[in-house]
Amino acid sequence: MRIMLLVTAGLVLALFLATQVGSFMSRELETVMRAEAPSDPETRFVETRSGRVHVLDVGAGSDVILLLHGTGRSVADWQEGLANRLGRTHRVIGIDYYGLGLSDRAHAGRYGLALWAEQALDVLDALGIERVTVVGHSAGGAVAAIFTADHSERVDRAVFIGHGLAVDPMQIVPILPGIGEIAMARTAIFSEVFSENHERRLRAAYAIRGTRAALLTFLRRQLTIDGLRLVTGTYEDIRRPVLQVHGTQDASIPITAARQLTLRLHDAQFLAVEGVGHDVHIEAGDQLAEAIQAFARETPTRREVDT
Repeated sequence: MRIMLLVTAGLVLALFLATQVGSFMSRELETVMRAEAPSDPETRFVETRSGRVHVLDVGAGSDVILLLHGTGRSVADWQEGLANRLGRTHRVIGIDYYGLGLSDRAHAGRYGLALWAEQALDVLDALGIERVTVVGHSAGGAVAAIFTADHSERVDRAVFIGHGLAVDPMQIVPILPGIGEIAMARTAIFSEVFSENHERRLRAAYAIRGTRAALLTFLRRQLTIDGLRLVTGTYEDIRRPVLQVHGTQDASIPITAARQLTLRLHDAQFLAVEGVGHDVHIEAGDQLAEAIQAFARETPTRREVDT
């Protein structure tokens, strides 16, 4: 019994020390307390009831598309071309989640799908936008699903890109207590980089104090609190048309997981993009934009359904 207590105490101490070491190492990379300016002319800060949000706003018109990015990313993803393509026919709004991008880091312990879905609602209210087509990539698909299930009166239709209930192999090591802190503290950017501008934008985000802690919180919540929400009815609660888009070569979320998710949806279409991986929005931006625009034209809005 005494040996077991000593071993347990040793493990707890080792975990505490690893956590502290990781936090200390992160400070070498996180040198900014808060973003001082928007990243580009097409982005701005929007004050909402829950905090300050970095928002991408392009295009024009009454038909609005809301873009929700994936794990460790930001609106920088959409600035690689998709937002401007969609902006030819719609007003396009993209947000950086709290804890990521250039948005606030004042929600310790809460970073995750539920917080980000509520953040999306807060942004729409701040901008005076009533309804949207919501588009989510990867983990953003889960945010879009929760937003659509909880606030269906604000959604006409939803699009999931590279989304399914599966664990990305890249996320396994960071979820381990202690080891995750150290691994994340050695990671400059927890994301693929697609261009010089993309890297510039992401580096600015990852320099903000608290980014890696927020990301770790999300990675762990998605397998516990937030993950439980997803497996207990969220998708079945969606009563809006859904378009699922998935690359056939996706190594992060297998296409089989995406197809299985389709079976849980009330009204869904599935588009497999041949020869493309996880980042359909960047690898096949033109094809994706055309698919989203066609889906928006062909499916009824909530207003049409209600009348």
